[in-house]
Formats: sequence, C-alpha cells, structure tokens
Amino acid sequence: MKRWISTWSIGPNAELAHFQKIKEAGFAGVEIWCEHKRALVYLEYARQCGLEIGMHLPFHDLNFATPDIAVWNHAEKVLIEWMKKLREYEGVHATLHGGYAWASEERDEAVEKVKKRLTAMAAIAAELGVELLLENLIADRLNYSHHIASHFSEWKSLLDEANVKACLDVGHLLVMKENIEDVIAKLGGLLAAVHYSDNDGASDLHLLPDGKNSAANGVLETLQQMNFKGPIVYEVKSVSIFFARYSSLCFRRKK
Repeated sequence: MKRWISTWSIGPNAELAHFQKIKEAGFAGVEIWCEHKRALVYLEYARQCGLEIGMHLPFHDLNFATPDIAVWNHAEKVLIEWMKKLREYEGVHATLHGGYAWASEERDEAVEKVKKRLTAMAAIAAELGVELLLENLIADRLNYSHHIASHFSEWKSLLDEANVKACLDVGHLLVMKENIEDVIAKLGGLLAAVHYSDNDGASDLHLLPDGKNSAANGVLETLQQMNFKGPIVYEVKSVSIFFARYSSLCFRRKK
C-alpha cells in the first residue's frame, strides 16, 4: 500500500511548500482535485516534489448520466482534456463520479447511459495510458434523484461490464451501512484505489480515522491482508491534526 493525500484536503490556495511538506512527511503521491482553481499549478508542484500523481476528475456541472446531449458533449470534452493533462504529468489514475439520474424513476435508463459512456471513456483512457476508476457514491435519501453508483450491486455491475477498476470511498460506504471487509473481498482485483476517511455513519464528514473508536477501523489491516498495492488516499478535513499525528510537520488548511 502507498500513502497518498487528496489535494481537496489542503484546499485551493496551497503553495509549493505544502507539497514539499507532504513529501517530507512520507507520502508517496497526491490525488489532484480538478475543481480547485489552481489544479494545474498543483500538478506542477507535485511533479517538482517527485510525488506520484492521480486525479479526481471534475463532476459538479458535469453530470455523467445527463440526458441532455449538449451537457454530455461538454462533459465528455472536459473529462478527456483532464485525462490528457494527467498523462502529460505521467499520472497513474483518474477517479470518476458516475453522475445522477434527474429523477429516481429514470434510474434504469440513466444507468444504461452511464454504462455505455463509461465503456467508451475507459477505452479513451486506456489509449492515453490512464487507468479510469469509478467511485462509489452516497444515495439520495429523499429519493428525488438517483446517484450512480450508490448501491454495491449497481457499482459492481458497472465495473464488470464497462471494464473499469474501482476507487473505494470508505466514508461513502460507511454512510451506506455496507460492511467494508465484505465489499473489499467482493471487489478483489477490481480495487485500484481507496479514499480513506471516517464519519459517524450518518454524514460524509471526512474525519481522520482515530484508532479503536474509528468506524473505519480495520480497513488498512484488511487491505494489507489482501496484499493491496494501490494508493490509500487520505481525504480528510483535519489536515493540521493529521500532520501533527503522523509526522513532526503541521500546517493549516487555507480557506
């Protein structure tokens, strides 16, 4: 396993010194949050510091499941441009959200649309030398819309049929009340990356897992037992606490 951190955790205004501290603290890589205004600058910082690079593709206003062809054409263009940029920086993976059906009644139609688009996008990613990963999401509790994929069976089916790997978001899974160890076992070789954080089981709080009291306790041990080689991407809000605990370095997230 490799220890990474998401640039979402350090906010949109970090400087080169923050990336140097990430490297000094023993992190192997960073996952660039593309929706940060300085994401392109962050790519350069990561390269300068010798960090491995992954990417969380943008998703706000880029609904992967949209029935609007004009919206889809724009989303497809933006996603491909980011994957090309990732490859330029010798990045290793791009994490994708599957979007959402506008109404829960359109779930089946939307999932089929995502399957076709995901298959095509995975082929484009492969041509670029990028590994495309599909992340598990949290269901809409009001059931107005449907988030893809917010149920394990739906997620696994998309992974299998579209020939893509999985990015397991531990925080999302905790909110969905899934057994993490069972999900990891079922994913098997499909698991390529992990977003690691803790919460109270009700909201996606992005807390730092904290030993015995952590709902995420046991995840790292399970991954070690299966000889998982991919990145464990810390996606946490409490970055200053995190650095104080795991190294002698400490910096505050800029707002």
